[in-house]
Amino acid sequence: MKSLLHSITLRSAAFLLVPVLCAEPEGGMKGIVRQHFNSIAIIEGDGGAGTGFIVKEGETTRLYTAAHVIAGNKRLTVKNADGRQFLKFGVFEVASASDLARIELLQDFDSGLRIAKPGSMKADDPLLAIGNSGGAGALTLLEGRVVSLGPDVVEVSNGVIQGNSGGPVFSAASGEVVAVVTHLIAGREDLWAKETGFSGVRRFATRLDRDVTWQKVPIGKFLAEAVTLAEYNRNTRILLALSMLDPTQDGLRLDVQVSQGGPTLLTVFNENKNVPTVAALIEMNSKLGDKRLRTSESDLRRRFSSFYDSAVTNLNRDGAKFLPDGFSGYHRKQAAQEKEWRAEALKEIQSAAARLR
Repeated sequence: MKSLLHSITLRSAAFLLVPVLCAEPEGGMKGIVRQHFNSIAIIEGDGGAGTGFIVKEGETTRLYTAAHVIAGNKRLTVKNADGRQFLKFGVFEVASASDLARIELLQDFDSGLRIAKPGSMKADDPLLAIGNSGGAGALTLLEGRVVSLGPDVVEVSNGVIQGNSGGPVFSAASGEVVAVVTHLIAGREDLWAKETGFSGVRRFATRLDRDVTWQKVPIGKFLAEAVTLAEYNRNTRILLALSMLDPTQDGLRLDVQVSQGGPTLLTVFNENKNVPTVAALIEMNSKLGDKRLRTSESDLRRRFSSFYDSAVTNLNRDGAKFLPDGFSGYHRKQAAQEKEWRAEALKEIQSAAARLR
């Protein structure tokens, strides 16, 4: 359950200032990229910021980005470095099993960017990433290389951070787009990773130099799925946190961490204090703490056992209609995992209730 309550994503990475690389003659890959700099898009929304890029493929012009950049927002602003805003969009598609999205652009725009042919990348190839680093609203150029290569993803040494999500990764050999920046993995702290390259943050992009299966999805449905997943996960987190309570007549121990290095119970409850079940718990804890709620140990145990039963009823109302197979391909795997986490959280809180009876 660690990943449920304590995860690191590219969207939540620490903000860093990344300098634009020094100018060089307009030859080579940087020169090719600079010629089409205005085809890179800065994406800003109410849930975060990211990057995209525009590609003209035959008669169709599309904005490419990471799927989570779209999913994390209800409203989006898309514009290039010249300040041109893009407002007219058509068909929305997501990759069936990758963090990729593209949407048809219905405004005239002549992009010179090209996507590389399948199998273009090789181990140790030099790369250039461009993106809205730190969500600062300005594009930065980040040099790097291929660190490791898989069938769907590529690990890169380019210093991408939060805000670079959805941005293009270019091949130095051709100037073509070979991948889309998607995520980070936190460094390992175990003995085997010490003093190796795996002890630091690792950066990944999803490959475009492969055959990608695209699925058309109404964008309203896609955004609604993201909201549903977030609400379902929130309720699961609350259930798991409730199961870890140790009720006493002096109050609840809320400084307990839900996982090593993770948030405390108090943090989880404060983040969700507007949820009725959590509000009731906070009030009960307050009364216990200042002795306004006087009860015997056995009565307190029965009270909390009943409270747990009520929490399961209220927080699991979304369970019956939560069907992973009904989600689009991008969200389906996450939905299935969320379903497993909910089952585990329910098992934990039901066990906690049984111990109090």
